[in-house]
Amino acid sequence: MGAIIDNLPFMLAGLWETAKLAVLAIVLSAVLGVLVGAMRSARSRLVRWPAIGYIQLIRSAPLIVFILYCYFVLSDLGFDLTPFWAGVVALGVFTSAYLAEIVHAGIASVPSGQWEAARASGLSQASTMRDVVLPQALRRMAPALVSEFIKLIKDTSLVSIIGVFEFFHRVEVTNSRLLTEPFAVLGFAAVCYFVLNYGLSRFARRLELRLDA
Repeated sequence: MGAIIDNLPFMLAGLWETAKLAVLAIVLSAVLGVLVGAMRSARSRLVRWPAIGYIQLIRSAPLIVFILYCYFVLSDLGFDLTPFWAGVVALGVFTSAYLAEIVHAGIASVPSGQWEAARASGLSQASTMRDVVLPQALRRMAPALVSEFIKLIKDTSLVSIIGVFEFFHRVEVTNSRLLTEPFAVLGFAAVCYFVLNYGLSRFARRLELRLDA
């Protein structure tokens, strides 16, 4: 146990890297997810079909393959991304495809009368979506969104494959150094992930209650 305590600063430094990675990827996935989800719900086929293609294409690939693709292929295309930013892009874009379906389902759950009333009052389709439909849909889709964000936090452990020195990568290095205490090292990692995800779920629950108030 003493050896683990000696390695705590090393591992906790990776926890900060994981937190930054997760926050940036969550922001990117939320922006793209809402945009693509709104497009997926559009009446125009020219708008809806590209969104469907985006969702199906990304969801058909394993995340670890998508991470490698973003890192190596984007570099070949001239995008000079560090492993950290390649990880942010991969996690954000990949998660956005799942969020888009959640947003689409949330929009579909809003009664059609809300659309009709907003359009009858003179609002454009874009204004109706932004000011009337999405705020109502958000309340319905909040639990599913939080589940995807929690999954994203756990998925940050996969970006170590492209050299991001995040929390789990440092845990693996520590475990390789010690060898004799895998239960304690990996148990510590599990507790840290639990704290991160539990904190996010509690924050989301409070936000959901405020939206319902």
